[in-house]
Amino acid sequence: MNFDVSSPIKYAGTIVEYLDQGRLRAALVTREQERHLAVIDSAGHERLVPRDLVLMRHPDRRADREDVAEVLADLERERAELAGELDLQLLWEVAQEQGRSFSAAELAELFFGRRSNAAASVMLEALLGDRIYFVRRHMDFVPRTPDQVERLRMQNDRIRARSDDYRKIQKQLRDVLNGAEMPPAAEAAAIIEELSRYLKNPFTRSRDMTQMLAQAAPEVDPAEAAFEILERLGARPRVPRFAFIAGLKDEFSDAVMKEAAEAVPGPRAISDGGYAVTVDDDDTVEVDDALSCEALADGGMRVRVHISLVADFVIKGGAMDQEAAARATTVYLPETTIRMLPDPISCRAASLIAGEDRPVLTTDVRLSADGALVESSIYPARIPIMRRLDYDQVDRILESGACADDAAATVSRLHGAAIGLRQRRRTAGAVLVQRREAKVRVHGDDVEISVVDNASPGRTLVAEFMVLSNFVAARYAAENRIPIIYRVQPHLGGDLASQRPRLSLHPEYHAGIGLDFYAQLSSPIRRYADLVMQRQLLGALKNRDNQTPIYTVDELLTVLAGAENAEASGRELERRAKRYWILRYLERHALDGPILAYVAREGQSAELADFAVRGTLHGAPSLPNQMPIMVQVSRVDPLRGWLAFDFVGPADEASTGAIRAV
Repeated sequence: MNFDVSSPIKYAGTIVEYLDQGRLRAALVTREQERHLAVIDSAGHERLVPRDLVLMRHPDRRADREDVAEVLADLERERAELAGELDLQLLWEVAQEQGRSFSAAELAELFFGRRSNAAASVMLEALLGDRIYFVRRHMDFVPRTPDQVERLRMQNDRIRARSDDYRKIQKQLRDVLNGAEMPPAAEAAAIIEELSRYLKNPFTRSRDMTQMLAQAAPEVDPAEAAFEILERLGARPRVPRFAFIAGLKDEFSDAVMKEAAEAVPGPRAISDGGYAVTVDDDDTVEVDDALSCEALADGGMRVRVHISLVADFVIKGGAMDQEAAARATTVYLPETTIRMLPDPISCRAASLIAGEDRPVLTTDVRLSADGALVESSIYPARIPIMRRLDYDQVDRILESGACADDAAATVSRLHGAAIGLRQRRRTAGAVLVQRREAKVRVHGDDVEISVVDNASPGRTLVAEFMVLSNFVAARYAAENRIPIIYRVQPHLGGDLASQRPRLSLHPEYHAGIGLDFYAQLSSPIRRYADLVMQRQLLGALKNRDNQTPIYTVDELLTVLAGAENAEASGRELERRAKRYWILRYLERHALDGPILAYVAREGQSAELADFAVRGTLHGAPSLPNQMPIMVQVSRVDPLRGWLAFDFVGPADEASTGAIRAV
């Protein structure tokens, strides 16, 4: 056990247990701060925990984000077995005869006959919750006298009598989640009514019900457990699962819709935007960026990045703006999309639709023949959107090498420039992590899964010019002392990929991207912070001699706090939702035969080729990462996020091209 918070022990990558409302919670430490640890639990929730609340450390248990649920489940199983053996009364009878104080580790050894972190953890949690047998003195425990114990037992019996109903409901919740006997119809109806009320408003959820759900399924978010119980009782809410669990609203108020319907952008004359093309997924309806380019006589290139001028439609302080600030971001879930702005703006008026004229904020750059940024400017404009392409179309154009029309010629030139820009960033130290990503769509009971290659030529092309546009805007703001929110990532040594970027009001180097200045302004339809930054930049461009910004530093700090929370919670909700539905699909279709996968973490885990989802791998020798292998799904639990495989063997050439889950 480790109670010395001043110790230089490194926690990152280690399983710890911290005190949370009187209970020990196990989690994986992802990064360390001066007085806090960032941890992620088995449900994928990330939080900051003060170091002095970390009471247990398990250096023998290593994990990462992909297999943390499985590792924590193994620890929980071991703890559950030990907890089932523990008898505090018997321990007290032995300990009180010795007439001294004990540490939890000493009492664990006294009762279980051995020392282990898991045993000490079980003992410590039991002692922290004990109100009868032991008195706590700092982190030592003193046995009470027999008279004290008898008096406390009588008080406890009276309290227990009043809590019979509580325990009965808790058992029923646990039984439903574990697939045991369902409660009688009348009692099931009462549970359905109570859980429906509980889920309806996330701000008025009962503490007692939250505690019962947490105790019934400690590794599951209480709201998600409530939804699952309703589904198993045949009372599934008629709303998207994860939107309902998170309390996200899919409708806008009448005031917001009225303002959206009446929004008219200010007059902006049509200007030359070049042959502007948009490149997105084929089902994207919130199109917020377009690109155009032209070759220059000196071998260089002029590139214009056009970002939807959402600030022309959404007035600061208006009904739409207030709602967008509250939502902070668009959340993309397998079952639905919860937009930050109403459809009349996000999908129509502000969306860069081919064949329409749209107001944009243009970043205009000139690149030299070797890809260096020679000059840049930023200005508002109104341009015609000439053509819409999807990523697959762009990839086919680039693969063919043909420039049959203006769109093909545009993407071909842009691709060449993007490769040069990427190489320059890589040389500057950028860490280009491009994992395969699952795209999941749910329609009723049908789950559609495809895998997106973020390193494809089309996606690389768009990504590089969004990075360039964001860099130019951030540098302009820094040079002109315009207050904005920067994304920074100073290189602190060690593994850069594990050091998450942070938001700041001061420009600093972004090591992961390899640029001296960086901010995000490229998605104002989908991210409120980007809309705020666009307004701030637009105001500075319009009133170059006026030093009064649209947003004060205090206002930006408020936006910054909301942006960080929204970004983290939205990303985590999307991750949980995708993993849940992928595991639901595997549970139904992929349990009978071998499936193609790729090795991760030298054989400790594997990633399914056709699903881009990772699970723990059992029975495999030490293998090189990314080696193709065949696995068999041995365990899948969508609710808890658990996925485990048995190693079948190496994959042959035929397997890598032919094996699919179904």
